[in-house]
Amino acid sequence: MTPEEIRIRSLYIFLACSRGVEELRDRLQSLLPSSDASLQAVIDKSLKRELGLLFRYWTTRKIWQHLDAQEADAKSLNLALLRLFTEAFRLPRDGSGLRYAELSTVAEEVREMSHRMTAALGCEYPELLSELPRGLAAWRETVARYAVEGVEQPLDQLSEAIKEWGEPASGQAA
Repeated sequence: MTPEEIRIRSLYIFLACSRGVEELRDRLQSLLPSSDASLQAVIDKSLKRELGLLFRYWTTRKIWQHLDAQEADAKSLNLALLRLFTEAFRLPRDGSGLRYAELSTVAEEVREMSHRMTAALGCEYPELLSELPRGLAAWRETVARYAVEGVEQPLDQLSEAIKEWGEPASGQAA
């Protein structure tokens, strides 16, 4: 893949996933009791970070599977996505998110995210924890589809989708 192709494909996957992170975050937040603005900010930041990490690893896994025979392309595409996700979701650069990469089932991912969210928020929110299995399972499949679309679809279709989402295909990534 050319650098321009990597840029367009990674931007498409990133923007599709970003929309998904926002949708799932909003759904999960709606299950939580109303709280003061400072707690809402912590909840928002924690959910976005954890969902960003998880969506990022789902895309990585699918891209490596799909481009198994094209290692250089898979590596370039994943590096571009890493930059986009890290910047947009302010993901930690300390390696703490690598735990998600070690997990292989939704149940393991739910346990890890439940633990992380409980630690970040200082207490358990049963409504949030009970929704995670259903929410993560559904989005895992959707994110895999976004990754495959981003790798397989013609560039003009990806560029058109990017434009529809409000990000010019010829501009810099978020």
